[in-house]
Amino acid sequence: MNWQDVVLGRDGVEVRPWQEGDAEAVGTSPRDPMTGHYFGRALNAPPPGTGDPEAPMFAILRFGAPVGRIWFRPGIRPFEVGYYVRTDLWGQGIATRALSIVAAWMLDENGVEEIALFTHPENFASHKVAERAGFVRDGIREDYAEFKDGTFRGLRFVRRRT
Repeated sequence: MNWQDVVLGRDGVEVRPWQEGDAEAVGTSPRDPMTGHYFGRALNAPPPGTGDPEAPMFAILRFGAPVGRIWFRPGIRPFEVGYYVRTDLWGQGIATRALSIVAAWMLDENGVEEIALFTHPENFASHKVAERAGFVRDGIREDYAEFKDGTFRGLRFVRRRT
């Protein structure tokens, strides 16, 4: 899978490979208290610096400007996707379109059988993003991550190739 040259888009949202300077252009990250409210430290994370040339990392663009990020966790199979968008753009369907575009590309163009997505149990906005992007709720993992509020449970959503 050669994701380093991929540019995908639909309805004013585009994704392209993450580049140096994108973090500053986006202006937020999971470290931000509001953006990262429901982010946590994954308990089954591979060691820091683990490379995975098959795990894409994309910038989410709106009208050509980076506004978020969507990535696949290195070393994790089935592929597990994560994403965020600037807080001032929440509720505009940007994350849903980006997730839909990238998931379809991974499943249809790359032969991936399944993509997983985990959310904090109370992150209802992210639940809706997942469902609108074609993911279905697939259970609970009791020891998914250490979230900032002390929760360890993660809701699992999946999208499978049809």
